[in-house]
Amino acid sequence: MVDMVKKIHKKGADLLLPGEEVLGASVVTQVGQFKKSVAFGAIGGVVGAAVGSAVGGKADAPDEGTMAESFPTTKQAILAVTTQRWVLFEQGMASGGPKGIAAEWRHEQIRGLELEKGKLTTKVNVMFDDGSVAQVEAVKAAKPDRLIAAAHRLGG
Repeated sequence: MVDMVKKIHKKGADLLLPGEEVLGASVVTQVGQFKKSVAFGAIGGVVGAAVGSAVGGKADAPDEGTMAESFPTTKQAILAVTTQRWVLFEQGMASGGPKGIAAEWRHEQIRGLELEKGKLTTKVNVMFDDGSVAQVEAVKAAKPDRLIAAAHRLGG
C-alpha cells in the first residue's frame, strides 16, 4: 500500500498550512463500502449491488448537532493528523492523492481514535470532544495502525 503521508506531501502540499507536517494518514471509507465493492466486483450488476448492500453493514448515525456530524463519510477519503490539525482530505480517484479538504478539526476537538479490527477491514471510531463518535473503516493494507500511533504521539 502507498505511503499516504508521502503522497500528501507530494500531491497535496498546496493543501497544507505553512510549516505543517503530516504525522500519520490512512485511506478511510464509509463503513461497509469495502464489502459492497467486493460483492459488486465479484458478482457484478444489480445482483452484486444487492448482495453488497446486504453484507456491507453501516455505521451508527451521529446525533444531530454533534461534532461527529461534521465528519463526512460518504466518499473514500484520507484521514490525516498533522502537527497543526486533523484533516479529512478528499481523495482523487485517478491519482489516489488528496484533491481538496473535506473537513478539518483542531487537535483538541478530537479526543482520539479507537480501532475495531476485523478480518479484512478495521472500523475506526473518531471520538470528538463533545462525546460524539464518527465511524469509518479502513482496509488493513491502508495501515490505520500508523494513524493511531501518530495520534497517540500527540496524546490523542
